[in-house]
Amino acid sequence: MSELTNEEIEGRLNAQRETLALVVALLAGPDKTSERIWAELEARFQFQNNQEDPGAVPSRAFAIESAMMREFKLIFEEARARKTEWNAE
Repeated sequence: MSELTNEEIEGRLNAQRETLALVVALLAGPDKTSERIWAELEARFQFQNNQEDPGAVPSRAFAIESAMMREFKLIFEEARARKTEWNAE
């Protein structure tokens, strides 16, 4: 297996994020299903237990969860922006 550079990995992840955002934006129509799509994505980037301690050193598990939540938020925001842009046309 070849080793990928950080730039290659980042480029691939960015492409996947944009593809997912495009798919979400395309699926989100003017019906109740689209509101469910937005709500489900939004729920995944919100802290659920309100037990964060800003002074604590985060564990690896927390760091992974935090990165995952940031990614959900980026996908959500990109999909919303695309949907808004298409609706303006």
